[in-house]
Amino acid sequence: MIARRTIAAILTSLMVGGISGPAAAHHDPPEDQYVPDQLVIKLDPMSGASIDDVNATWGTATLETLLGSTGIHLVATPQGTDLEDLAESMESDLRVLYAEINYHTYAPEFFSHTISAWSHTISAWGDLLTPLPADDPSAYTDQYALDLLGVEEANELSGGVGTVVAVLDTGVQLDHPALAGSLTSASYDFIDDDPVPGDDPNGLDDDGDGIVDEAVGHGTHVAGVVHLVAPAAQIMPLRVLDSDGIGDLFVIAEALQFAVTNGADVINLSLGLIQESEFLEDVIEDAVEAGVVVVAAAGNLDDIQPVYPAADDEVLAVAAIGPTDQRAPFSSYGMWVDLVAPGMSVYSAYPTDRWAWWGGTSTAAPFVAAQAALLRSLDPDLDPKAVAFLMRSTAVSVDHANPSYIGLLGAGRPDLVASLEAAGYEEEAED
Repeated sequence: MIARRTIAAILTSLMVGGISGPAAAHHDPPEDQYVPDQLVIKLDPMSGASIDDVNATWGTATLETLLGSTGIHLVATPQGTDLEDLAESMESDLRVLYAEINYHTYAPEFFSHTISAWSHTISAWGDLLTPLPADDPSAYTDQYALDLLGVEEANELSGGVGTVVAVLDTGVQLDHPALAGSLTSASYDFIDDDPVPGDDPNGLDDDGDGIVDEAVGHGTHVAGVVHLVAPAAQIMPLRVLDSDGIGDLFVIAEALQFAVTNGADVINLSLGLIQESEFLEDVIEDAVEAGVVVVAAAGNLDDIQPVYPAADDEVLAVAAIGPTDQRAPFSSYGMWVDLVAPGMSVYSAYPTDRWAWWGGTSTAAPFVAAQAALLRSLDPDLDPKAVAFLMRSTAVSVDHANPSYIGLLGAGRPDLVASLEAAGYEEEAED
């Protein structure tokens, strides 16, 4: 795993070098890629310093503190401060383990910003990834993805009973007829800071791209995919993206902690960013150490560029394929990818009380999150590493359908039945 991702980093650096030259100049991130005037800092517990001590030195002010004894705080910086310079200076302070910009996170299907650190524009291939609403519930249980993954046969072995899958997204239509009976009472809206994480429009163009409420339905659709594959699992809806599909690192971290504290077995993150975050990786590592399987969308960049948190070592990164096992034309790829799953023309729940065809690595990730729920239901003692091993070791290679991407699409397509049978054999052997 580590070696594979180290190679991926080398390949990425070579690609960037090929575009920008071997000594590419440093570029500050575009202003719309982060929350203005905010940093996330982690104190070194060995220093004995308080956040008030650090604030007094740097002119910052505490906005929020992550729960528990993490020593992680969101602070406001003096207005107009160069955040990268301040973060770098604060990291030289022996009381501070790290200081990071509070970057925005995005649903992959709505990440259409120009990234200044590269000489090309990364787009969301929006023409391929726009939801197509429909009103036929029968198509939900009659689609290629089910046959491709062997869902019906797998559900004879496990339906996910006793497991909880946290969906960190735009929220969920809480009374959708397909989902209402499967949602946990533990839920939260981290965008509006209230206990009702509905997947609702606000009538505003929050990201200034000329489209209003473009991401509404994203979380409902993702939750519908989880329910399709693991119908007996419970879904924990946590709203961390607004109706335009935008959140931030600190909000994601708060929701991750909430999911772990409230009994999630699996966390699905159909979201990401291109900036690597020590802070987010820190919080995810805590979740995995607590026994939670974390799955994330690999991104829709049609590029080898790593997307985070998918590319973090503790996370299962999921790229997208179509019905013939070919890589979806928008899907990210690379040696940092773990698995692929259906991400083209997937039919799932959509507000209000409707259904929709949709695509993207956002729809691929919940297939794998649901597989994790099936495995944990069959054997609750499986830890995240064991779940990942069972998934990868039983996956079906898609190299034959992707000769130009051999080794860049992970272990391949999940074989749900094979993974469950392998888990069952392992459990019998232990007995």
